[in-house]
Amino acid sequence: MHSFVKLISSSLLYVMFLNSGHVFADDATLDYDKLREKITFGKATLLEVRQALTEPSVVNLTNTLHALYSMRWHRGVLHLNQHIWDRKRAKYPELAWDLLEKIPPRIALASTINRIRIFHTEEYKAFIRSYRYSDHEFIRAQVVVALGLNGDPDDIEYLVQMVNSNNRYVIQTAITSLALLGHENAKDAMIILEDEYRDDPRGELLRELLKYAYKWEP
Repeated sequence: MHSFVKLISSSLLYVMFLNSGHVFADDATLDYDKLREKITFGKATLLEVRQALTEPSVVNLTNTLHALYSMRWHRGVLHLNQHIWDRKRAKYPELAWDLLEKIPPRIALASTINRIRIFHTEEYKAFIRSYRYSDHEFIRAQVVVALGLNGDPDDIEYLVQMVNSNNRYVIQTAITSLALLGHENAKDAMIILEDEYRDDPRGELLRELLKYAYKWEP
């Protein structure tokens, strides 16, 4: 299951997903995709993480914040995560703060901190869940991703609602998140949904992920 979670997490991130006086290179010279790849595989330096967080794309920046879970071994990155959450702009003036303040990146950051800390994470969970019914599909998709990674079976009912929604992006993300949960109740919910959507593109994705995540055979 661990390898599956890593694989699907990386896919979601790609598809969707030092001292403060250091002067970074011009944005045009930075390869943000390469930086995000290094972060995803836990091989980035703190400098590279900070460079990645200057990216001018809110979608890619959101994916990078999800990927920071792979850097949980790095004490400096852990401090950086919390300082961004606490909006300590003066410590890292070079970061893309205007984008980091937007809701999708905040959800991604809350998800990463929640997964790393495990305990005393009520604030982050509450923030994520407060946007469950946002009108914006990208925000809802970030909630869905975060709840799937969180692994709390209490969120299964909501994820099923999102599979039953009419937004293809949110639907696909919700199905993947049910697989990410790795819980027997999530498996049961996916089997019921597969029967309901057997002749629908949802059914095909449900079957594929049921087989991969839960070793299910129809």
